[in-house]
Amino acid sequence: MPTLKQLSIALGLLTSDHAAVPDEDGWKNYVWRVHAAQECLSVENGYCKLVEDKWDWKRPQYYSFAFRTDPKTNSVTSRITLRNEDPDDDDQVCVVAGFLNAAGEEVGIFFVNWRALPGRSYTREAPIWLTTDVRDIVTVAVGTKQCDVKAMADAENFYRIRLELKQR
Repeated sequence: MPTLKQLSIALGLLTSDHAAVPDEDGWKNYVWRVHAAQECLSVENGYCKLVEDKWDWKRPQYYSFAFRTDPKTNSVTSRITLRNEDPDDDDQVCVVAGFLNAAGEEVGIFFVNWRALPGRSYTREAPIWLTTDVRDIVTVAVGTKQCDVKAMADAENFYRIRLELKQR
């Protein structure tokens, strides 16, 4: 009989958007939200908020993903908010964002593994610098999952892709 964790992963994956590039990149058990880079839910201080969703479908635990580009520095700054309304449950949350060009090729990668304490909300920002023009970004694939404290396989995957993209 499957465990609750296995059932949770299966249910989450059933609701996931199709994301060919991240799947090919080796990101395992992530739930994906794929949006055109200009399809902002809202814009605040130049940040385009693309996703607001739960990282755990069975608990009141939410995340949002927003980003802004700076053509002068050729950088993308991602803003993640983790809002844990569960007073008794803390999680490690992995968030990955793949930035794709019009051909569907990955031109940038972002990854974090942050802890969400019970009843707390956090917003953090982190930049990446691309080797291709940030104006080429047309699609963003955002994936989330609960992960281990170290999430070594995910971190290694991120560093491998980042090296392939020659990203800083």
